[in-house]
Amino acid sequence: RATVLYPAICAVAGIFAGMFGIGGGIIKQPLMLEMSILPEVAVATSCTMIFFTTGAATVSYLTFGLLTLDNGVPFFIVGFLATIGGNNIMRLVLSKLNRKSLILFAVAGIIALSTLLMTIASVRATLTGKTHISLCSSTAE
Repeated sequence: RATVLYPAICAVAGIFAGMFGIGGGIIKQPLMLEMSILPEVAVATSCTMIFFTTGAATVSYLTFGLLTLDNGVPFFIVGFLATIGGNNIMRLVLSKLNRKSLILFAVAGIIALSTLLMTIASVRATLTGKTHISLCSSTAE
């Protein structure tokens, strides 16, 4: 049963990742936790998937001129520093409290927050008739 179910879920995750621009790692991480994979391993595997997906998307955006270095470099720097900071804070909290369940709560919170923000942005764009939402410019099409 698991040999059919889990690959089917991963295939659906890949379809959603391609259609909606979400990271497949975000969908696969809860699946890995359901498969009783250690939270640290699930997070690391998911982050690796997201890293390669984001890297490929960034290269294609740069190639087609949809992303300029003026916008990309600041986002990269903020993302890189936030990752290092978040990793260090989480490591400190986990070592002090010795509760691995905090990883699950952090992942659930991030997924919930991103779902909420994507929904708000989509509803606002739909209500105003905009077809494109851009973080890199003050005007949207």
